[in-house]
Amino acid sequence: MEESTRQRSNDIHKIQRNLDPSLHPFEKAREYTRALNATKVERMFAKPFLGALSGHVDGVYCMAKHPKKLDWLVSGGGDGDLRLWSLSEQKALWSTVGHKAMITGVSSFLEGHRFLSCSQDRTVKIWDPTETVGEDQEISRRTGSTAALAPVAIYSGKNAFSGISHHRSETRFATSGIAIDIWDHDRTEPIQTLNWGVDTINTVRFNQTETNILASTGSDRTVILYDLRTSRPITKLIMAMRTNAIAWNPMEAFNFMAANEDHNVYAFDMRKMDKAQNVLKDHVSAV
Repeated sequence: MEESTRQRSNDIHKIQRNLDPSLHPFEKAREYTRALNATKVERMFAKPFLGALSGHVDGVYCMAKHPKKLDWLVSGGGDGDLRLWSLSEQKALWSTVGHKAMITGVSSFLEGHRFLSCSQDRTVKIWDPTETVGEDQEISRRTGSTAALAPVAIYSGKNAFSGISHHRSETRFATSGIAIDIWDHDRTEPIQTLNWGVDTINTVRFNQTETNILASTGSDRTVILYDLRTSRPITKLIMAMRTNAIAWNPMEAFNFMAANEDHNVYAFDMRKMDKAQNVLKDHVSAV
């Protein structure tokens, strides 16, 4: 009678289990994983967001870290607004309306606290946030309003600039646009112009170890390396899609990373540019 009776859903049935360790070869590995996850559970569920640097009223299109003061961050907005931030205090230490158009690049250099900015208004400006300002500008700084502060130097170009990078040790910097222009702090005109048949140069980056080498990306999907000592390009690589940014390896001078439109990041060795050394995938959109 009991065998034919339908069992209830909440009945507890005893399950037979063989405790022979030879039948459970991964038991120790599973228990170790569980113990390890239990100790890291607080970090796994911790909030990664630390804070927001709010103050720009338009999009932020470029940023740069100070090479010696690790607490400082410079950002440039689409409305020409420049801001110097303190990461520890999470507030703006200095701000000004630096350009009349979108700021396309900012770069810091080693001497003092000065940094450079370039814009689509065809100007490059050097700024020093530590310099004394006038009475009206000091009042604007205290009240938190954005004022137009005077730059240390202004360099005018013939075309809009798309990027900027400063030399590691010398008073030279490079700008990208229709071509790559090499500037000196004491000259109002470029001292050198580099080009290899590209309509527009999107990005330029100095190598911080081999300081005479710089890399650029073009609108025609090219990655070009230049050597300032020879005033000639070293090599030219054509990718399947456009490269948006370049970052040099600070430890290995011959390696660099290229962020591409095809959702990947490519690692290259400039001594052997026929293929990528590594491809980093997992982005779901252009890098």
